[in-house]
Amino acid sequence: MEKIASGIFSLLLGAVGLWTAIRQFKNRALLSNWRTTQGKVIERGIYRPNFASLSASAFRYAPLVRYSYLVDEKEFISNAIHPVRMQLPRHSSRKWAQKQAETFPADVVVHYNSEDSSECYLTLTSKAVLWTIFALSVLLILIGVIVLLI
Repeated sequence: MEKIASGIFSLLLGAVGLWTAIRQFKNRALLSNWRTTQGKVIERGIYRPNFASLSASAFRYAPLVRYSYLVDEKEFISNAIHPVRMQLPRHSSRKWAQKQAETFPADVVVHYNSEDSSECYLTLTSKAVLWTIFALSVLLILIGVIVLLI
């Protein structure tokens, strides 16, 4: 009975991970075609993201890069480094967050959604991260199948 439960759990976890990876690959392809404009960094620093986290409080700092940009002569201000629809803010120690915030130059390229110009990002989520999720999900599915067959 434990073997069946383990196999099913592995299959479910792998299936959810695979679905997530495929969905995020599609999101990434869509986001990579967004228009770009020049932006100006108006603030750099660190902050504590407001979402549930299992990490220790000393590792809950995220880089803050607040920037402004113009689209059709209208000014927008954002602090989204990565696309919000794909990734929550990365977080770690205070020192790491400050170092990350300082890597952005005064002038940045802002990618924005032409249908909703307030939705934007500076850096797209790495393909390597998505391929890692995909590979681990396939591995979990294979483990689940093997456990159920043995």
